[in-house]
Order: sequence, then C-alpha cells, then structure tokens
Amino acid sequence: MWEYAVELLRESIFAYAQACHGNLGAGILAVSFLARLALLPIGLRVSRAMAQQQRTMARLQPALEALRKTHAGDPKRLAEETRHLFAREGVSPFAVAGSFASLAQVPVLVALYSAVRQASASGSAFLWIRNLALPDLPLAIAATAFTLVSMVPGGAGASGSTPSRLLILSVTAAITFTALSKMAAGVGLYWGLSSVFGAAQSWAAQRATRRPA
Repeated sequence: MWEYAVELLRESIFAYAQACHGNLGAGILAVSFLARLALLPIGLRVSRAMAQQQRTMARLQPALEALRKTHAGDPKRLAEETRHLFAREGVSPFAVAGSFASLAQVPVLVALYSAVRQASASGSAFLWIRNLALPDLPLAIAATAFTLVSMVPGGAGASGSTPSRLLILSVTAAITFTALSKMAAGVGLYWGLSSVFGAAQSWAAQRATRRPA
C-alpha cells in the first residue's frame, strides 16, 4: 500500500512534467502544490489550534509566573495549582485536537517527500538549477528562509522575540540549511513550497484568532 502511494505520486510528478513540456521542476511544484492544497483544511485547523494555544498561554503567563514564585520550593504544590489554574480558565496546556490533526498529515507528506526524492534522481534543469538531482546552494538558502518565516507566528513581522525563541530559530536554520545543502534540488523545491504553505497557514490562523468572537 505504501509503495503504491509513493509510486502514484511519483508517476503524477512525471505526468505533470510532461504536461509542462518535460519540465521536471514544474511537475514537482505542481504535485506538491496540489497535495498541500488537499491538506489545507487540516493544515489550517492545526495552525489555528497552535495560534490559539500560543495566545492562551501568553494570557496566562503572568498568573503562571506568580505561581512559580509563590511555590518555588514546592514542585508538587506548583503542579497542583497550575492544573487548577488551567481548569478554572477552561483551557488545556496541550492542543490535543491540533496534534492529532497534525499527525494525520504525516503519511501524505512523507509519501510525497519519497516520491519527489525518487523523481528528482532522474535529473533535469529548472530555472537557474542545472540539475535537480544535485544540491543547489541558492535554493537551499531560499528554502531555509521560507522555513524560518513559517515558524514565526503571524509571519516575518511578528513581534515578541525572546532569546530562547531566537536560539530555536537559529538551530532550526542551521539544521535545515545543512540538510538541504546535501539534498537534491528537487527536494529543495518541495521543501520550499511546503514552507510557503506553512507560512500562509500561520498568517491566516493568526488573522482568524484575532477576530472578535
């Protein structure tokens, strides 16, 4: 079943490539776009759940800090009072629905990644990229940038950066760039497009959660 799903996606990439005059890069982008579009309702649900969770935790942060100071020497009492706070506010510290929805996307995205990786091995030129089977440094840089934008709540203009968040973004950038600089450029196209979708979903979710009820 898994092999069939990967093969179907791989053949779809080649079919769209033929429809685009044999342009493999266009085929990869087309199938990646359609797959992400099909997952968009789930993706938006995940992004909205994450955005709402971030806003909830930000609203409760002063109360949580007060509890930490009051019960600094009693971890058990701190945990108990924290649970009471969440129960009183009617919120959960974990976005369970969003987590399940996020996991539902994983098989499709992994299958698509495998299909793109296999299709890229055939090699082809695309835009400035001479061979999609080989790594491309400019593409790796661009895809890394898109990945970072997708991680920032509300897009690149979001405020409220903290040292810990900047550290997370820096580590993510280093890992992402290192991986993409060694992967086929075809995979970089898929990665970059997926990151653009992620950034758009995050932006839409932030706009939705800012609307008055």
